[in-house]
Amino acid sequence: MRMLLTSGGITPGPILDALVALTGKPVAESRVAVVIDAILPFPGDSSMLLRHLQQLHSLGWAELDVVSLFGGPRALLESRLRGADVVFGYGGSNHWLAHAWRATGLVPVLEEVLERGVYVGMSAGSMIFSTRHADAVDAFDDHEEVAMLELGDDVAAAVPLLDWTVLCHLGAPFLPEDATAWAAAGAAALGAPVWFLDDASALLVRDPGAEPEVVGDGHWLRYDERGTVVDSR
Repeated sequence: MRMLLTSGGITPGPILDALVALTGKPVAESRVAVVIDAILPFPGDSSMLLRHLQQLHSLGWAELDVVSLFGGPRALLESRLRGADVVFGYGGSNHWLAHAWRATGLVPVLEEVLERGVYVGMSAGSMIFSTRHADAVDAFDDHEEVAMLELGDDVAAAVPLLDWTVLCHLGAPFLPEDATAWAAAGAAALGAPVWFLDDASALLVRDPGAEPEVVGDGHWLRYDERGTVVDSR
């Protein structure tokens, strides 16, 4: 397994270096498929998506394909995803992104990517692999988002692999001042470990049963199942 779970995407420095090590070749020789379904349910200005796509494009990929899992015949989507060296899960709603993989029947392709390719998550794209995905709705009070998306009880991980949960954007100005207290309370309510990453941090996963490797120069917190910070930088 070669999985890089980021908060803020691929940035020059340690996170980009980790990606190159995972693919085994320069970015200029790699093809990336960017799955944007997580952001599509949200109305309004899409400038941030365009900026992020431009930043990703500026890394100099051999090919950058923008994919919606609902955006074409299944066979065509399977071909595009399998043909990429890197599948990049963009941010937005982790609940909708997980739903999109399952509703389109493309989970087997994602499992193939996880087994033989490279997966990179950004924010919501990093949050769709926890075995406690459904429980996190209560623990982190995601009910309003789930109701907006009309998911009802259809909330589950895309692929339930990890016994811990990822939270993103630690220290971001759009988060409340008590975000760390919220994360601690959520971890305690969930009864499972939680990693809270800032946008300069990422987790490298090669074995879902082992502890991930922290990549990057940023700030992060790791909570245990009681909501206690047991590691940080």
